[in-house]
Amino acid sequence: MGLLARSCAAQAIPLVHLSTDYVFDGSGSDPWREDDPTGPLGVYGASKLAGEQALREAGGRHLLLRVSWVFGQEGANFVRTMLRLGRERDALAIVDDQVGGPTSAEAIARILLALAEPAIAARSPLQPGDPFPWGTYHVAGQPPVSWHGFASEIFGQAAALGLIQRAPRLTPIPASAYPLPAARPANSRLACDRFTASFGLPLPDWREDLRACLRSWAATPVTPAA
Repeated sequence: MGLLARSCAAQAIPLVHLSTDYVFDGSGSDPWREDDPTGPLGVYGASKLAGEQALREAGGRHLLLRVSWVFGQEGANFVRTMLRLGRERDALAIVDDQVGGPTSAEAIARILLALAEPAIAARSPLQPGDPFPWGTYHVAGQPPVSWHGFASEIFGQAAALGLIQRAPRLTPIPASAYPLPAARPANSRLACDRFTASFGLPLPDWREDLRACLRSWAATPVTPAA
């Protein structure tokens, strides 16, 4: 990231970069703001934070968007995994004390496309100054939800669309009962008011984006594999 950021800065090329909620330690229950102290719990968050720092140190114009809990129609993600497990098992235990904002890859793409036009216009030699509000912003699907709540919505919608025969029974459990190799933040809520105030774009509703994702799979002859 440092090499790319320095190259773009040297040629006055603005750079868009995606980062993550994992740069925070997940403490408390308030949504994390862009200027809150960072404190990644693992290597992934630390590497993303290092990328952020390299981007800023390069000194060029940049748009850094922190996103969370990404899912989408392509690739491996929580939604695909839940559908696979829902077809295989009658009951599942899902973590209920980690909260965040599921954000679809498609929503992120829509936002980037919506920002591209004003960003390009801001670089026009006919435009005095640079009115585009470059910097760091948070973008996350709304409303915040736990993994258990997210899974419940996935199974409810999937059953209605015929992607699974029935929704499995879900038992909420604490993260301590489901240890993972890498720690995840308990509080991944991101405060997105700076983004909405600066760009006037609505935040994505992850339930609607989930529905679009599942409908795309229901329309194909082969159900998505995890």
